[in-house]
Amino acid sequence: MSNVNQLLLDEVNSAGLWFTARKSSPLWAKEITVAQTVPTIEGQTAANIGDYLCRGSAGDIWPQKAETLHKKYSATGEFDNEGWEKFTPRPEGAGVQAARIEHPFNVKASWGDLTGQPGDYLVKREADKDLKYPDDIWIVAATIFEETYEKVLSE
Repeated sequence: MSNVNQLLLDEVNSAGLWFTARKSSPLWAKEITVAQTVPTIEGQTAANIGDYLCRGSAGDIWPQKAETLHKKYSATGEFDNEGWEKFTPRPEGAGVQAARIEHPFNVKASWGDLTGQPGDYLVKREADKDLKYPDDIWIVAATIFEETYEKVLSE
């Protein structure tokens, strides 16, 4: 794990900032046929043949593994005129743990170096809820997170 990630995770863990959230809005996706580097809001990310290029409601673009996409979303069979297929969040799809970070920050993700602005969210898989230092963390811009995720209230 990168020292950058460890310091940020120590800050978030000690402050108890994590909360559970679920994706609440649909996305559009199409399969990647040529390996490429994708410019995302948070940084450059690698995408391989067979991955999907995803487009969110704010026009944000990111690559995602096919297995992950199909685990979290259901294909609707609806396509736009550019060949993007609409996917809706699965009700049983795994949520995430998120923490709002109030200062600029960086994350070393497995797919590239990401940069967050004050108010953006640090995110990890719900399955990693109890891990102090998960292998897979990423950043979601504040406006996108607040438009596309909903906080899950504790029972």
